[in-house]
Amino acid sequence: MTSQTSKNYYKVGVLLFPGVDILDFAGPIEVFSHVLNNQNLDDPDKLFKIKTISCSTEVRAGGALTVQADMLISEALNSLSEFHILVVPGGPPSVLHPLVEGNGPELDLVRKFSNLPSLGTQPRMLFSVCTGAFFLGAAGVLAGIQATTHHRELETLREICAHSNPENEHATTVVQRRYVNGGFPSNKSIRVITAGGVSCGLDATFYIISDLASRDIASFVARVMDH
Repeated sequence: MTSQTSKNYYKVGVLLFPGVDILDFAGPIEVFSHVLNNQNLDDPDKLFKIKTISCSTEVRAGGALTVQADMLISEALNSLSEFHILVVPGGPPSVLHPLVEGNGPELDLVRKFSNLPSLGTQPRMLFSVCTGAFFLGAAGVLAGIQATTHHRELETLREICAHSNPENEHATTVVQRRYVNGGFPSNKSIRVITAGGVSCGLDATFYIISDLASRDIASFVARVMDH
């Protein structure tokens, strides 16, 4: 990817669900929101245009914060082709397992996004934080590539990926890292980035900004955020 698209910005969807970890989604949003598409501080234009997406208009995140979503999943499913990036945060395993095993709308969103073609000359990006990788694994997106998740849930991710991709030649290599650029899965035109637990999502977002904008811009944002 380059820093310029046909509309000179990247449209980012952020999946939300009840119980979602707050920093998993708020961290990447915070980092992306500091990146300007121009340097006119009187009329700033953001490089990343962010929309939160959920099954309901209000989401209770982490049991402590109520968030109003910008779009319902039913609406987003009909306009996914407009998005460049989908951020998939995590949450406690007790929250994630029913969503993943129930094959619900959150998983539908991830699966549909992963099967979209490139947006013009730009490949799309699927970016999970923490146990959000469970959605990617269950959707079969991690087949044949490296991925990571929260360090306590590495084995769980391996099991999810093995269940969705039983063929050994498409096995997922699950590793413990701050974040992993998994590249492009087989037969997919999206690029996959997975981050480890909670704060790792910040590091991964800076990596994405380095790639889509520049390392200088990522360094500037890091200084602004005292990261």
